[in-house]
Amino acid sequence: MSTTWTQALGMRWPVVQAALGGGISTADLAIAVSRAGGLGTIGLMPETQFADEIKRAQRELDGLPFAANLLMPLLRRGHVRACIEQRVPVVSVFFGHDAEILRELKEAGCYVIYQVGDIAEADCVLRDGADALIVQGNEAGGHVRSTQPLAELLPAVRRQHPEVPILAAGGIFDTASVSRAREMGADGVAAGTRFLLTPESNAHDNYKQALLEARETLLTDLFGLGWNAR
Repeated sequence: MSTTWTQALGMRWPVVQAALGGGISTADLAIAVSRAGGLGTIGLMPETQFADEIKRAQRELDGLPFAANLLMPLLRRGHVRACIEQRVPVVSVFFGHDAEILRELKEAGCYVIYQVGDIAEADCVLRDGADALIVQGNEAGGHVRSTQPLAELLPAVRRQHPEVPILAAGGIFDTASVSRAREMGADGVAAGTRFLLTPESNAHDNYKQALLEARETLLTDLFGLGWNAR
């Protein structure tokens, strides 16, 4: 399953652990995933803690790749500064676009993966210098950008950008779902909820148990306090 982009980043498997907010994906989870050969991601959290978690991942991974996530509606300047000053190998960006921030990350040597919810957004971020895309279908958990199923959006983005590394997100949780994504044209996958359930995830045990017992998914705009995007 090794691909050109995974080889370039030093990964064994084309699997990205998606960012999990609220302090769920700390350095503990990112380190475990990256040590296993994937790409672990530190989720957005208060600026000082975010910088500290990046430093810990840098120290403990000793050259193995990992990512830090910039969730645009909650972004502060300190988050960008931490990625640039620590020379984070990979930065994932989601739910908004700022060409100047993207330029700064690229100048610092960061590999930028942008999560997008439609073709127009993919065109925009690639034009401004993004290295790879996470194409999100509306089956995804967390903050959902897309209005289309992955099976519709992913092939369309692949046709539009045949040479760009593309990861599939939304409903990815086992080998069968990974195989389906690869068949649709994905170079790899990004999964969030599946990693939320791991021992290294900082999610509360009650939350994990509720997810395991759930039998349906509700798509809602009730994101919670502090969320200013729709």
